[in-house]
Amino acid sequence: MSVSPADKKRVHSELMKLAHAGELTYYGVLGAAVGKPARWTLWKTVLDEIAREELRQGKPDITSIVLSAATGWPSQVDFKSTGDEPDKGQMERAQTKLDEVFRHYCPSKPTPTLPQRKRA
Repeated sequence: MSVSPADKKRVHSELMKLAHAGELTYYGVLGAAVGKPARWTLWKTVLDEIAREELRQGKPDITSIVLSAATGWPSQVDFKSTGDEPDKGQMERAQTKLDEVFRHYCPSKPTPTLPQRKRA
């Protein structure tokens, strides 16, 4: 399945807004902002496309600000699923990637320490 250019643009735009504000998000929150369900079947596809595009441009992977509400970790790190809980290497890499995003887009804000579970 492919993602429509309009969907990709909406998701990318929302992620950029959040990155510049120094904010994390969760699938349900991001989905509500772009008109998609929390369990949208194309999340991985759209986030992978956005991540690859950002990395090609020499920018940090802004998709690392999208976290699982249940675990507080990104659902994937370096295009690989973290499953129910990331392993130690994925945890370290996820934090590094988040540091890169915050340094690039909002250097005056401290980087949150993962995991960041969603508060009710």
